[in-house]
Amino acid sequence: MNRWRSVLTLFTAALLAASGSAAAAAPGGAAAKPTSLETENLVAPIGIDATHPSLSWLPGKTSTGQSAYEIRATLETPSQHGKRDLWDSGKVRSSSTSNVAYAGPALHSRDHVSWQVRTWDTTGRISPWSDPASWEMGLLSASDWSARWIENPSYDYTQPDGKETPLPVFGKAFAVHGAVKQARLYTTGLGMYAATVNGRPVGDAVLEPGQTTYSAEVDYRTYDLTRALRSGTNTLGMETGSGTYQRVKTPGRYFFGGTLEQYTVYGEPKIIAQLEITYQDGHREIVSSDGSWRTALGATTFSSWWSGEEYDARRASQSPTSAAALTNPGWQQASPVTLTQATTPRDTTPLRANPRPPVTVAQTVRPTSVRELADGSYLLDFGANRSGWPSVSLSGRAGDTVTMIPAEKLAADGTPDIASTGAKPGSQIAYRYTLSGHGKETWHPQFTYSGFRYLQVSGLRTAPAQDTVTVDVIHAANPSASEFSSSSDVLNQIHTITERAIQSNMMSVMTDCPDREKGPYTGDNLQNLDALLTDYDMSAYEPQLVRNMATAQRRPGDVSPGLIANIAPEFHRVAPTTQTKPQGTIEFLDEVNWGGAVIRIPWQLYLTYGDTRTMASFYDNMVAWLDYEAKNKSANNGDIPGLGDWSATDNTTPMQLAILSGYYTAASDMADVAQVLGKPADHAKYAALAAQLATEFTTRFRHVDATGVYYGSDSEASNAMALDAGLVTPADRAAVLDRLVASVRTAGNHITTGSVALAPLFRALEAGNRDDVIYDMVVNPSSPGYGYLIASGHTTLSESLDGSGSQNHHFLGAVDAWFVRGLAGIQQADGSVGYRDLTIAPAVVGGLTHAEGSYRTPYGTVSSAWTNSAHGFRLQVTVPPGATATVHVPAAAGRTVQASGPGARRVAEAVYTVGAGQYTFTAAN
Repeated sequence: MNRWRSVLTLFTAALLAASGSAAAAAPGGAAAKPTSLETENLVAPIGIDATHPSLSWLPGKTSTGQSAYEIRATLETPSQHGKRDLWDSGKVRSSSTSNVAYAGPALHSRDHVSWQVRTWDTTGRISPWSDPASWEMGLLSASDWSARWIENPSYDYTQPDGKETPLPVFGKAFAVHGAVKQARLYTTGLGMYAATVNGRPVGDAVLEPGQTTYSAEVDYRTYDLTRALRSGTNTLGMETGSGTYQRVKTPGRYFFGGTLEQYTVYGEPKIIAQLEITYQDGHREIVSSDGSWRTALGATTFSSWWSGEEYDARRASQSPTSAAALTNPGWQQASPVTLTQATTPRDTTPLRANPRPPVTVAQTVRPTSVRELADGSYLLDFGANRSGWPSVSLSGRAGDTVTMIPAEKLAADGTPDIASTGAKPGSQIAYRYTLSGHGKETWHPQFTYSGFRYLQVSGLRTAPAQDTVTVDVIHAANPSASEFSSSSDVLNQIHTITERAIQSNMMSVMTDCPDREKGPYTGDNLQNLDALLTDYDMSAYEPQLVRNMATAQRRPGDVSPGLIANIAPEFHRVAPTTQTKPQGTIEFLDEVNWGGAVIRIPWQLYLTYGDTRTMASFYDNMVAWLDYEAKNKSANNGDIPGLGDWSATDNTTPMQLAILSGYYTAASDMADVAQVLGKPADHAKYAALAAQLATEFTTRFRHVDATGVYYGSDSEASNAMALDAGLVTPADRAAVLDRLVASVRTAGNHITTGSVALAPLFRALEAGNRDDVIYDMVVNPSSPGYGYLIASGHTTLSESLDGSGSQNHHFLGAVDAWFVRGLAGIQQADGSVGYRDLTIAPAVVGGLTHAEGSYRTPYGTVSSAWTNSAHGFRLQVTVPPGATATVHVPAAAGRTVQASGPGARRVAEAVYTVGAGQYTFTAAN
């Protein structure tokens, strides 16, 4: 935070504590009713396995803030009639509205809980009870599962003639007799599954299951089929795909990999499904996957997570859409799977309820143009680079095959350039659909996706109409958390392409890119965390990604116990191979700015959401990682192998500076984690480690020349990382900031850092009150930079700010956090947790006449909007109930500021403290 913004923090807190925010409340009457109730940060989830689920709500919009709450809950089980009281918290004196743990009696599998909350505001008024919310437990123990994993006994990766084997499908016909009270399907599959009932999808979730370390856990989802079942015969169907579970190298198909990676085929496609039907009279029937299920080799003839999918509609008789279909030729009995300690999953691997919001179809996009190419194929332009899959709707002759090849950009001659996707003409990423010849046919892939703007479509007998081939855009359904707009078209476009790149990589895990690698890189997640937590509510999503790091961590007996490799889950193992790069000799396997995410992300989840559960759950993994890195450092004479400031334009930054800075930050965060969790001995231990690393950093990288103090090579990255990590003494900060600004100006206002130092660059300049420098870098239309990406027609962030590499990487997205945090000025105050205390300090820079933004905090939405004109400056601010804010009005010295709003208090020139409410600040020119 900027120095001038933070000097009044303690004074402001004391003043607000004394004054309260009662002025925001209307006198008399009841307090405002709480809204937006969530369980486990989800709305009315079913099939959760948290035995003490986290509850949250928002105070009513007119609330003065909360001083106490009461929660009441009732219980309903499928087999009983009516509800019974379960728990009443009584009046709890607390201002917390999130991360409130259920503390009632033990919960059991299938329990359905309804709950309400009422609150007392800061004036002592009590609210009405909220509208009811609910959650439902999943299957909490292995004994709840009567279903078994099943496979197709005839399946093998390839047929004797070398062709791919179609993927297995499974089906079960069952009868429904009587009125259904409730029906729940608990299911998952490996590599992937798509479930249907009577030929229709069971829900909106796609690309299931979410990625995990499959030996450690396999996620399942719960689907409500109460309204989907019909009286009489029904059919439950399960189709499968390869996913990341079955990675087979196939001639002619793109295969991500090379000499660095070792790949695993974990097993053959398999599913497990348990449908529980409860009738109105209370009795229950269960349809469980077992040897009575039918299976066939289906119509999906090829499936690869990396290289596409193919479907032959002439094999429609092998689709599990009806009871009659299961008797067609080619169907046989399924084989129950015998799991052992040598299989994946193991016989001890738990099935775990997926806590993440599902990946869903967010929108369907039609082509903006269709052009015939010289070879008779058609080029479809969808206007922007996105992640999704092609969806076809057409008629034709049986055996006609439509081939769709994705591309992110065009070659100079206007034909698709597939190089950025990793593919080559003889190593394709392709989607193929073979028609059955029976009228209008529709299809889309189910088990993979790609990032693309263009599709080259061949095999059509006539030119495609606008709805012949469309794109289903997909990403995880994390709720949007912020909005931003400004008077600059360039800034608005940068915001758009950044958010689109995040969406394109926000699947069940955060990937690096949606085509070439699709890798769940821990560093990509960490390095862009500011933007991720700004743009989206990640409270239900990121904890599972931390869990993936923990389950992928090398165990005793493994090579390098304690190591967290650069991807998690570790679907391919990278040998500790070194390569010579401009920044030095790098090693791909291990990097503290990747593995350190296991500490740094939980700490940020605590600061952002007040989440202590994630860091408590994986505390032992954090300790193990730090122990590993200490041994790693010692074994390498003090220099930890790694990547340095990855993807930088300026490769002069010492590799060990970036590594040591990241190591120090992880150790410092760990000391803070230990303190919050009440571990004083560990707090002292890791604080001492951080101090030791700080001393080493200063000794190795602090330099002084005739013009002052600088770090490392005097590069942007060197000085920014030193400043941002807090490794520069207060006496040196101004000098080092000057050197940082000078390095930016020397580079022609270009960003020269890589992904590791990019967010520190933004934060260091913000903290130094140099948003003007950030603005100059961001809008710069020449390469490399964000402005250049806009000027050169990019519609998503590329792997490098010079536009090269993958055309849909998100890890350079730190600018999006600055839009909301810097230009709109919405920040969390120093020392605050969960955005209880805010700082509003917009940066008026670069000739901007307007900027506005909002952010959804755990207390509600805070917003800031300003205009600057010849008549003067106007700032409008909204602070949510329960929060307080210090507002810094960016008026020139000596200009009179007028403030309106409930209880706005001037504490210094152009600085005000406010509670919940709406405020306007004006200053005449």
